[in-house]
Amino acid sequence: MRDFIYRLRRDEQGMVAVEFALWSVAFFFVVMVALDFGAFYIERGRMNEAVGAAAVSSFNDADNVNFANLPGYVRSLTGENSTAVATSCNGVAGSCTNLNRVCACLKNDGSYVTATCGNICTGTGVTVGSTAGYYLTINATRTFDPMILPQSAIAGATISQQATIRLE
Repeated sequence: MRDFIYRLRRDEQGMVAVEFALWSVAFFFVVMVALDFGAFYIERGRMNEAVGAAAVSSFNDADNVNFANLPGYVRSLTGENSTAVATSCNGVAGSCTNLNRVCACLKNDGSYVTATCGNICTGTGVTVGSTAGYYLTINATRTFDPMILPQSAIAGATISQQATIRLE
């Protein structure tokens, strides 16, 4: 029995197979983590392109923007129906209109102050030398579901993109 244990301990047959199995699992885990990060950045880029395309489309039709269709347009470009899309004009959600627009000046902190359309913006906290206009903000947000990593490992696992454009 003692000889058997000694020979078993000294036997190196199959050692390469065991090492291969251990390294394969480690390599697979590293590849899956890389795929999670890659998928996150690809989806964030897709959302960025969708919000950017909606902003360009709105700018091109500045006088007659179809505000009701913007969320659907962004969702179709991202390919994700779970994307939450919100639009606001001059910082007020649901107030976008093509008629009787009220212009504003954009402040340094991201808020707005009412002003006459076309006038030069003046005052405390207002972007110096800018012109009062009608600003549309498109904000899209979606939860990212990683394959391997916990939700908190990838920046809170939320993808969010925003664009603000001046329509008037």
